[in-house]
Amino acid sequence: MSALLSVQGLTVSTGGKTLVSDLSFSIGAGERMGLIGESGSGKSMTAMAVTGLLPGNISVSGSIILDCQEVVGADDRHLNRLRGVATAVVFQEPLTALDPLMKIGKQIAEPVRRRLAREQGRAMRLAVDREVLDLLDKVALPQPERIANAYPHEVSGGQRQRVAIAMALACRPKLLIADEPTTALDVTTQAEILRLLDGLVRETGMALLFISHDLPVVAQVVERVMVLRDGIALEEGAVADVFGNPSHDYTQTLVDAARVFDEALGRTGS
Repeated sequence: MSALLSVQGLTVSTGGKTLVSDLSFSIGAGERMGLIGESGSGKSMTAMAVTGLLPGNISVSGSIILDCQEVVGADDRHLNRLRGVATAVVFQEPLTALDPLMKIGKQIAEPVRRRLAREQGRAMRLAVDREVLDLLDKVALPQPERIANAYPHEVSGGQRQRVAIAMALACRPKLLIADEPTTALDVTTQAEILRLLDGLVRETGMALLFISHDLPVVAQVVERVMVLRDGIALEEGAVADVFGNPSHDYTQTLVDAARVFDEALGRTGS
């Protein structure tokens, strides 16, 4: 069976600077993979390349096969057919990803409407409204009707992140890309979002590409991990192997730093 996502020799550059260099990996249907590394390591650039969302001044070479379709060099019309169907993204800060002037329910309704029209040939308003409330309930938001009628600034950061997840789920993608989805949240809310993502991925059977600089967070939700530094893959393997017995000094440094941080917080490291 072919991989849902196959990245081969991906190189991303701009202004004479290489941001991602000769990167290769694959994700199968239902598989969970993590990309980890410090800020500037190329994690988010890789995610944006996969979805074809990099700006025009950034050059991309290599091959990205997503759901049997080539992404590199594809035009916007082709990519728009892949986005939502093959993949959807949950970004780090939903307040910037959501439209501040549009009620939350209407924002979720848009991808629901497009999907229903694609699947059924039409999207009845009653069906759209019902699914919007179902999605808000699925991501464990209290009082879905109230949330649907609220603007993004009227709900908390954790609730906005749940809204962003609901919007991604509305598309029913085969691959969910979560780009630092818990960084801006407090520890308690972070744990709730991680449990939510874990449960939803298990329930729907989606594949997951989870991007983070936080090793303990990554370890909770993925099975396999790749370590990036300056756009170069240093090592890849099962989470237990990479974190338990790192083969690269940089990975060992990340593991040691995460352990010290956990100990400072009074938590038991893995």
